[in-house]
Amino acid sequence: MDSAAFRRYSLCSLAVLGLGLASTPAGASAWTKSKGDLSILMPLSYTHVDESFDEDGDRVDRPVFELAEISPLIQYGVTDSFTIGMQPKYRRVWLEDANGDVEHNSGLAETDFFLRQRLWSSGDASLSLQAGVKVPVDPEEDSDVPLGRDQVDADLKLAYGNRHAAGSGRIFYSAETGYNKRWQLPSDEAFFNAFIGWAPGGSAWSFILRSANTVSVGNEDNNDSEVLTAFPDYNRHEAQLMASYRFDNSLSLTGGVSNTFAGESVGIGKTGFLALSVPYEF
Repeated sequence: MDSAAFRRYSLCSLAVLGLGLASTPAGASAWTKSKGDLSILMPLSYTHVDESFDEDGDRVDRPVFELAEISPLIQYGVTDSFTIGMQPKYRRVWLEDANGDVEHNSGLAETDFFLRQRLWSSGDASLSLQAGVKVPVDPEEDSDVPLGRDQVDADLKLAYGNRHAAGSGRIFYSAETGYNKRWQLPSDEAFFNAFIGWAPGGSAWSFILRSANTVSVGNEDNNDSEVLTAFPDYNRHEAQLMASYRFDNSLSLTGGVSNTFAGESVGIGKTGFLALSVPYEF
């Protein structure tokens, strides 16, 4: 595999897998923070990929791709109904070439910024609209093992969530749908994610099951056959299982696993993660 092909392969792995987005703990984008509240979620994730789904959805072997990512999620309530946030992403990437040799790279790849506006609420139910942008920091796109793509992407999503009593405990759930716009490669994405959680009565534990589903929609103005080969249209379906424990001082620790269980033209990512949530009030 020559240097250019090796680089495209790594970029495809980063972009198409959507790592650092679906592998972090289930977010709560349907809800906004209270005015003056600041929260910091510190997720650490590790993903291993040694198989892919081909264009027919069949499992095939592929060179090993590994990624460790630290991506603190910082959110602040400007008002009770308007929240701003950011999420920088520090990555370390390992990629096996055709000869079995492993190349690696690390650094601060990119940062996400977002605005979230609550559109409607009733009790614990909430409907919100979130707009975000991904800004490259130092993705080293020209490296043999790039950390990301040197381009600005945008996304827009609509999310609904609710919480209510269930016996002696509580259940909480959310669903979101949206669109990732990429002015360069790879293709744009449409996505639908949902989670449901349960907190037993009298317990500091909660348990969450999440589904993340992404479909690339293609870019009609892209007629570069070499790039289309490197960045094929794809779809990806992931399942995540998480457990969270809330301490007396309002800190919470979440851990979980994620697996790509179906898809086409996409790597099969197996991910483990931990996240510490730290709330602040001003």
